[in-house]
Amino acid sequence: MALFPACYASNRDAILIIDHIDDKQLRESPYFEIAVSKSISIIRLNQIAGFVSRFKSEAGNLKFRPWGWNHSILKTLLTAGVGQHLLKTEDQIDKIRELSHRRTTIPFQSILSQNLDDINVIPAKEFYATKDATDFFESNPGAFFKAPWSSSGRGVINTAGMSPNAITAWINGCIRRQGSVIGEIGRRRTCDFATEWYCKNGVATFLGLSLFKTSPEGRYKGNIIGSQAFLWQSISRHTNHWRQNVIDAQKIAIDSIISPSYDGPVGIDMFSTVEGDINPCVEINLRMTMGLATLLDNHK
Repeated sequence: MALFPACYASNRDAILIIDHIDDKQLRESPYFEIAVSKSISIIRLNQIAGFVSRFKSEAGNLKFRPWGWNHSILKTLLTAGVGQHLLKTEDQIDKIRELSHRRTTIPFQSILSQNLDDINVIPAKEFYATKDATDFFESNPGAFFKAPWSSSGRGVINTAGMSPNAITAWINGCIRRQGSVIGEIGRRRTCDFATEWYCKNGVATFLGLSLFKTSPEGRYKGNIIGSQAFLWQSISRHTNHWRQNVIDAQKIAIDSIISPSYDGPVGIDMFSTVEGDINPCVEINLRMTMGLATLLDNHK
């Protein structure tokens, strides 16, 4: 997957290879020919300082866009000789981490509830004590629990079919490691989809829809390829609640909670249920996603 970004990169972009991958492996990548066709430069980490130095007279045209920002990638790039002025600051990355905490879905869902009169938005709950969380799943069989930070469905359990001891142990471990756990009422999903956005200068811009498959635990299994009209119609077959007002309400929530302090891609995961309802926000992703990559894929 090292060259996967070639699918959504623009002509004459560059891909930075951080891990040790030899030239033969790169040439055998299924994305190598795409990179060649777009005249994409493939840069090793020990070459990045020299590569960046070529753009000193036009630094405004040089942007680093990792899949997601964290302190590790920042340190790696700084150590390799990339100037801080080209990267996120530590404070900005701290803010991304704060917003990426799954508790952000709670105020986000509250704003959606205020703006979607026809949808019953069931908010998530955050628990800091194991007993409070176990009381929640005893009252809500089949509940889901989520670690504050994880991605692509990892750090998520579906309590249906799990023993009480296993559930309690998972919750206890999550609270011990990350300070809390997020609980959600379990619902039977019929369709998983997302809206993809880009935030810049305090404003969120809607880019399009993505439709994807997940496991019963919510782990990502792959995107469904199709036009935006096809994706819209596919979602509409599962629910009568899928309308433009959902996107409008999400924009209000993003511009209220996320856009003021974050520039970059945002994905809002949703699902429909067997009852024909919608959960208009089950996850918020402040990073590149496979859905957005599929949407931006311009090599086809």
